Amino acid sequence: MCGCFSINTYYTVQAVIGLLYPCIDRHLGEPHKFKREWSSVMRCVAVFVGINHASAKVDFDNNIQLSLTLAALSIGLWWTFDRSRSGFGLGIGIAFLATLVTQLLVYNGVYQYTSPDFLYVRSWLPCIFFAGGITMGNIGRQLAMILLEVKVIIRRVYQHQIVLSLNLEEYIELKSSHGTPRSSGNVCSTKL
Repeated sequence: MCGCFSINTYYTVQAVIGLLYPCIDRHLGEPHKFKREWSSVMRCVAVFVGINHASAKVDFDNNIQLSLTLAALSIGLWWTFDRSRSGFGLGIGIAFLATLVTQLLVYNGVYQYTSPDFLYVRSWLPCIFFAGGITMGNIGRQLAMILLEVKVIIRRVYQHQIVLSLNLEEYIELKSSHGTPRSSGNVCSTKL
């Protein structure tokens, strides 16, 4: 029961983070235009998975070296795939809040680390949260861009249907009043 709840909570939080990035970009008035394609998003996910894997599998002499290496890799991930002030700020905020929540969960006995070295948790954990926030933000921005394109297409189709229906009504009116429509070009021309 606890495992299902924590997994569902994790995915819900990740979805909220992904939605938060485009909202903050729009609110701050600085649209994110750096590397806006799915291949870049997939590379970002692959780098994040690599950083996460490195945190578990690469052996360092001490945790400080691991933490500094992961911090450099996480900032490199931000620089390579984001480069926005809002992305960096949200990444820092997410890392701080997620680490705080994790510390509270460990302190209250919900979770337990075998060898914590930084206030009940591992010192490299904020770096993973930062990189995860940047990755989810890139996914959210890409999905928001697709949603915006779909809205534009729907708006154009709707406007096109209105113009066609108006032209059809004009055609019917002309046909009923004169018997035949005027042949001055295309009767149902679209005016977008």
